[in-house]
Amino acid sequence: MPDTVDWSGEVAFVTGALGSIGGAIAADLAARGAAVATCDMPDKAAPPNARCYHRVDVAQSAEVDAWVQAAADICGAPTIGIICAGLSIPGRLTEASDADWSRVIDVNLTGAYYTARAIVRQMLIAKVPGRLVFIGSWAAHAPHPQIGAYSASKAGLRALVQTFALELAEKSILVNEVAPGIVDGGLSRELFRRDPALEARTRGAIPADRIIAPEDVARDVAFLASPANRHTTGSVLVSDGGLSLASVMNPGRHP
Repeated sequence: MPDTVDWSGEVAFVTGALGSIGGAIAADLAARGAAVATCDMPDKAAPPNARCYHRVDVAQSAEVDAWVQAAADICGAPTIGIICAGLSIPGRLTEASDADWSRVIDVNLTGAYYTARAIVRQMLIAKVPGRLVFIGSWAAHAPHPQIGAYSASKAGLRALVQTFALELAEKSILVNEVAPGIVDGGLSRELFRRDPALEARTRGAIPADRIIAPEDVARDVAFLASPANRHTTGSVLVSDGGLSLASVMNPGRHP
């Protein structure tokens, strides 16, 4: 069904826009008619259809504040904020170094806070209604021993989302989370291409028998970021094909 909502007055700021998910989100919002400002860490060209791109380490509040101000000067005050920047460093919690733990928490949780805070401040100055969508993970409620710091950061992110939602509802700023399962992007995509058997085993563990595409995540984000969304806030849209519902005893699929 085509999107009949008018996005032409929307200004979206997207972090992590050079990643698989962030890139798909930025492209989707631009295709719908929103003006899109993006940031990420690498020194690369802006994603297609982005109005502007800046190199930003979201773990540094001064860099985040400077980007949000510069993007607002170019594109106008944000009406949409997509907090997508994130990373994962594999390893069990008992073996993680202080540096690895800190970097994951700094980017995934503290960086998300810095970004949301800066975007919300611009919304409040401009006195515009807005939507924030954080990219969380099913790992927030389904712990992963090999990516413990990531799971902890995403669990904290969920509390951050809900607290922002409660604080900002009276300002007509709606705050939600999209929590994907296993996405065919980034490191997962590299591993799947190297090991097709791993991809088959992974797909076999998902009750819906399908690994999520970045474009699927983008559509979920657009649903919550849409100007047609006037009431949904503090919600978590879990998009994992039933993966977090399944168990060894109840896999959700017929043998």
